[in-house]
Amino acid sequence: MSLRRFLPAILALLGWLSLASPVAAPAALAPALWVARDGDTVIWLFGTVHQLRAGTPWLSGAVARAFASSDVLTLEIAPTDPAAMAAALVAVAPVRPAPLPPALDRRLRQRARALGFPANAFDATDPWFAATTLGAQPLARAGYSAVPAPETLLATLADRRGTAIEPLETLDGQLQTFAALPQPAQRTMLARVLDDRDPVAAMDRVVAAWGKGDVAALDRLLANDMDEAGPAVRAALLERRNAAWARTIARWMRQPATRFVAVGAGHLSGKGSVQARLAAMGIEVSRVQ
Repeated sequence: MSLRRFLPAILALLGWLSLASPVAAPAALAPALWVARDGDTVIWLFGTVHQLRAGTPWLSGAVARAFASSDVLTLEIAPTDPAAMAAALVAVAPVRPAPLPPALDRRLRQRARALGFPANAFDATDPWFAATTLGAQPLARAGYSAVPAPETLLATLADRRGTAIEPLETLDGQLQTFAALPQPAQRTMLARVLDDRDPVAAMDRVVAAWGKGDVAALDRLLANDMDEAGPAVRAALLERRNAAWARTIARWMRQPATRFVAVGAGHLSGKGSVQARLAAMGIEVSRVQ
């Protein structure tokens, strides 16, 4: 069964769509913000959540001022339209997917049907993609979307203001990171999604900690998730990327500019965070909000 047939529904669930024009709500939340600076360079580090409910008020105070003062917005990947996303997903789809263990395959088909997909919707995909899609669907039903989330709103505002947007990664590279995960790790991801009886409550806890700037609580929530996913997933999705991003930011510190870097909050928490890696390179990073 072709992946392309189901891409419109899958992309809508994941929130990987072209940017809308959301309106920021009155100030209420205070997510964490850090800064690294020297004589002629300022780099703001802002941790995001990739999906929020509409009307969640987060762009205010120090975060709004830091963004407004910046010459460049840096995101994990550049804003992407549905056609480009669909093409990139098809490009990483396996030619001949490895068969799932029978018990896991039965559970996947049952969940796909329960969530409104054909039972064979994921026959042409790797387990990571099925896991990501099925994990996003309950969140979408609960009102979570990429539209009001930081990456979308910041990119929309940057476009309106003429602020440059420079990504840390390419879309193809980010998808390939998932596609390159070992099959056992991907199956673990899928099994965990199928085991999760209340993903909305888990997301609510993450958003609550993020909105209060409670980095310790956020680290506990996300670290537990990564621990359950296994070392291969942690290394691929966090450790190697954090190290690469820290090296890039260190180079930017030698280039006069004010840059607002917005990446997933999990990259800015814990022992191997981007800030910790910058500190190890002699670059001081301080908490602002």
